[in-house]
Amino acid sequence: RRHKAMVKQLAEAVKTTNEIRAEAFKSISRRVVSRLGDAESASLLTASESEQACSTLGLSASQLSALVDLCAYVFEQAAYQMQRPDQFEEHLATGLALSPAHAAAARQVWEAEAGAYVSRLRDRHMLGTQLLCDTSWTTQLKLAQTPALGPTSSIHDSCTAVLDLHLGDDKSLATGCAQDHLVVEANHAELYAFFGKLQDIQRTIDDLSS
Repeated sequence: RRHKAMVKQLAEAVKTTNEIRAEAFKSISRRVVSRLGDAESASLLTASESEQACSTLGLSASQLSALVDLCAYVFEQAAYQMQRPDQFEEHLATGLALSPAHAAAARQVWEAEAGAYVSRLRDRHMLGTQLLCDTSWTTQLKLAQTPALGPTSSIHDSCTAVLDLHLGDDKSLATGCAQDHLVVEANHAELYAFFGKLQDIQRTIDDLSS
């Protein structure tokens, strides 16, 4: 029941958004994302900004609130998922059914504001509950028991790496003393796939920060 209510609220916010001018939506989006992740911002829109927006756009207070919540939601999701501008626009248009003009307007805001927003989140460590303080690793080698595989293939398939990720908070990062450890074992193929994902993440971060 709660999920249905949230879906209905989201659909109503999208409907309201599509009914206002794309440029007006762009202006509100820019103000919202510029204050997301800012500890000094008491609200995403000031009382005077809200009053002016309602008067100019012909919206009720509840409609404007839903629109602002929608803006905050899509930008927060984009940051946490490290969405590129083209992915962001496609998600808004196909996933949320925003009009092409409104999706394009939001993309322009994301292209301009993503770097600063992600930096604020990173400074406040809001993109994860723990920090990676250090890493250590070792390898394990076991000879397979199936002669048919051959010596090279047997050893290769039986090699694994054990990664120890040292996790903690700001204090742990400064002292080098981890509060927790996440141990992961992976073979050659799994490490190769993981490395590829890390490269994708790094490219996305570079795109958002540029």
